[in-house]
Amino acid sequence: MRNLSLRLSLMLPVVCSLLLGAGPPDLSGFWVLNVGKSTWGSVRKPLGIFVEIDHKEPNITYSGKVTYQDEEAREFHFAGAADGKEYPMNRSFANGKVTIRRSGERVLDSTFKSDDGRYIETAHTSLSRDGAVLTRQLTLETPAGRQRWTEVYERRQR
Repeated sequence: MRNLSLRLSLMLPVVCSLLLGAGPPDLSGFWVLNVGKSTWGSVRKPLGIFVEIDHKEPNITYSGKVTYQDEEAREFHFAGAADGKEYPMNRSFANGKVTIRRSGERVLDSTFKSDDGRYIETAHTSLSRDGAVLTRQLTLETPAGRQRWTEVYERRQR
């Protein structure tokens, strides 16, 4: 009985940490688009994108830059949280609001709706188990139709 009690007391912290989890992984870091591993469908393929994320669950802020051929680089930024509430967001195609929800330990789902209701973009963002790859599957509904693409980002040292 004494031996069993000792084993249980040693296992309790391990079991509790498995049940409660350590929380979602930290997305903070410097991320660079791997253009070759991404798929573009009918959307214009960029030359490159980098994003710097600061993540303190549920708060997420990020900033970055996208570059296209024959166009000046465009900067972007966001500050909000993965809490299902609306946050203002400016996109290249429209201003609007976005909601972000956690749908799994390593998964965030977001929906952007333009203020005029003409654009809806959904994104399913997942982090690899090793924390090195961030994959975003996107769909954009516009008056001209639907576009789908996948962006693959790799975590890098700055």
